[in-house]
Amino acid sequence: MRVGRLIGSGRDCDIYEAGAGKVIRRSKNGRSLEREASVMRHAARGGFPAPRVYDAEGPDILMERIDGPSLFQSAAAHPCRRSEHGALLADLLGKLSVLRAPGWLPAVCGGGQLLHLDLHPHNVLLTRDGPKVIDWATAGRGASAADVASTWLALASAPLTDPDLRHGRAVMLAAFLDRVDREAARPYLNVMAERRRTDRNADNAETAGIDRLLAREHLVSGTPLEEATNGRST
Repeated sequence: MRVGRLIGSGRDCDIYEAGAGKVIRRSKNGRSLEREASVMRHAARGGFPAPRVYDAEGPDILMERIDGPSLFQSAAAHPCRRSEHGALLADLLGKLSVLRAPGWLPAVCGGGQLLHLDLHPHNVLLTRDGPKVIDWATAGRGASAADVASTWLALASAPLTDPDLRHGRAVMLAAFLDRVDREAARPYLNVMAERRRTDRNADNAETAGIDRLLAREHLVSGTPLEEATNGRST
């Protein structure tokens, strides 16, 4: 696909202008984004606020342009809204939990719900029309509680040096946990932690944050999911 001006760049993809109201998301390493495009289409058809996809070909997705700050940027700029932001993350996962996953998505654990598995404040954009959830590269199929555990880990372990942002994260995390089934999600923390540790983008600071959370929850690294959940697929 022909691209315009580079307007954004993340860990895995660059974003280019592609005409009025559209952008091209292009993989930096040339991997195909066609499955990710299919997941976004599936989520949007189910009424979930995923970006609209116009076309996908190899490493490119032609998609709706999303204008607005990320949830992380909004939380940094508006400390009084941090509890509200934590509740929004919980509500988004609640909406996602009612969607069945397509059978071709890889199974992460028992269950058949659509899982984002990377739904954190950087991947929620606040627009005039409401929140939009981006970056579906790690989406999978399984129990919705696993998605809650993934967001719990992301909120608790993201490395932050600014004391105000660390406090804000704690406020957001507390509000998030107040609105989810914490006990249902807890058995999945270990398996989601292993997924994050093996991600090529994970760094030592994030890994240390993951270890601190597991220690607080009295979980042992490497516990098999079947053992942790006693066979449940909550």
